[in-house]
Amino acid sequence: MNQGLTKHQLRRAMRKRRAALSNAELSVAQNQLAIRAHACNRLRQSKHILSYAPFAGEISPAKLLSKLACKTIFLPRITNYRLNQMRFYSAARVNTLNKYGIKEPEAIGSPRRANAFDVVLVPLLAFDRTGTRLGMGAGYYDRALEALTHQTSTKPYLVGVAHHFQEVNSLERAPWDVPLDAILTDHEFITI
Repeated sequence: MNQGLTKHQLRRAMRKRRAALSNAELSVAQNQLAIRAHACNRLRQSKHILSYAPFAGEISPAKLLSKLACKTIFLPRITNYRLNQMRFYSAARVNTLNKYGIKEPEAIGSPRRANAFDVVLVPLLAFDRTGTRLGMGAGYYDRALEALTHQTSTKPYLVGVAHHFQEVNSLERAPWDVPLDAILTDHEFITI
């Protein structure tokens, strides 16, 4: 789909496609995502998972997380908008919205670092089968995950989460992009 499209054009096209989804379509996608997640052993065996609160047509990981017994779930919280920084807190109390309208956890206790998780579920706008993702463009996840490229022994398993239609033929990987280990869609689980 990305033939000849700039990153800006591709982001706009994917946002539009996601925004066109009905609540019923989002519900079906969420249920299918939970089914496909059974193929990911690392996710099933993990104890600490960094997830995300769905926004603007993203598939909600709530259903699949509810099927994982005895897991500790964390969510990102933007801590500095000017520097595009986020930290990770327990998802036990999620009752605020950030300036983008995304649900965030309360900043209770010390935040966790990205390498403290077994699995990180990463939202995205587009992906290819080499593990390259196209995010919203602000770089929050790129900054948060950047240190992981130098910590291979403690690196969590990075799983991009998307609708199947968000797959593109190829994406250009920037030097700061952290490649995904796998991609989970409503149609399949893809290992890189």
